[in-house]
Amino acid sequence: MKRREIKKTAKKLLKGNWKVAILNLIIISVLTSVISQGILTVIGAGSSFTMIESVIEGNVYDSTVMAEPTITASLLSLLISTLVGLISSLMYAGYAWNILDRIDGAKLSIEGMFQTFRKERIFKTTGLIIVMSILIMLWSLLFIIPGIIKSYSYSQALNIMRDNPTISIMDALDQSRKMMKGKKWSFFLLQLSFIWLYIVPFLVYALILFGSVQTIEARLDAGPNEGIAIIIGFLLLFLVFVFLALVLSFYIEPYRRTAQQVFYRTLTDGDTFDPFHPDYHEKDNQDEKYNEDYEGRQLDDVDF
Repeated sequence: MKRREIKKTAKKLLKGNWKVAILNLIIISVLTSVISQGILTVIGAGSSFTMIESVIEGNVYDSTVMAEPTITASLLSLLISTLVGLISSLMYAGYAWNILDRIDGAKLSIEGMFQTFRKERIFKTTGLIIVMSILIMLWSLLFIIPGIIKSYSYSQALNIMRDNPTISIMDALDQSRKMMKGKKWSFFLLQLSFIWLYIVPFLVYALILFGSVQTIEARLDAGPNEGIAIIIGFLLLFLVFVFLALVLSFYIEPYRRTAQQVFYRTLTDGDTFDPFHPDYHEKDNQDEKYNEDYEGRQLDDVDF
């Protein structure tokens, strides 16, 4: 399936599901922010109590005592940031799996976004995210490009684990690598076709700024008040374009992520992929029933 067909299919799949797709993204953003700020606030309060205790004990001039809370808070902040990033990754993986549910004939749902947190899923999915991140980081230490290439090689591992819950972490990575062989460039171009939509607002802003250079110089020469006014004006205009990009993201992100999942299904199903044909979903339902029966016997003995 060509890139244009993939995007057209993604748009058709989102018809009637846009509200849930957008709402799920908002939920992820809000939950991530709340969890992060909540924990960091607790850490900050703990550090403050430690500092107050040091002052009461008369150690306010002890540099070691003063430094310890800062170092501890920094380490805890790093740990919490990693934890929040992991939780966010799990939610985005659930979001992607929910889109696969839609491709396979179901509707998008809020509950479907949290399927990665099910007890039979969470440990292995978390392990896959961690191992994948470590491997990509290690490849990136050589040069940036090998890390990028490996990120594309492993890009379908989570989807593979969704389709086959009993697969091991390393097998999922290996299958993704084989699946993406010769397909990485196509996947990159698919992603690139959405990135330019984010660039357009800032490109327009840059053109406006470039076209107003003479006006800006004239205002600056006119006096400090005129200069401050023009600077504030362009800062406000920049914020307007940032807001516009944010609004656009509510359209772009569901569309982009759905297109990526359609790309995955074209890899797994090949020429038989047709999510709008009744027989396609009938086959999926039969496979799903078999998988549920199979998982029921196997989930208690998952290979981590």
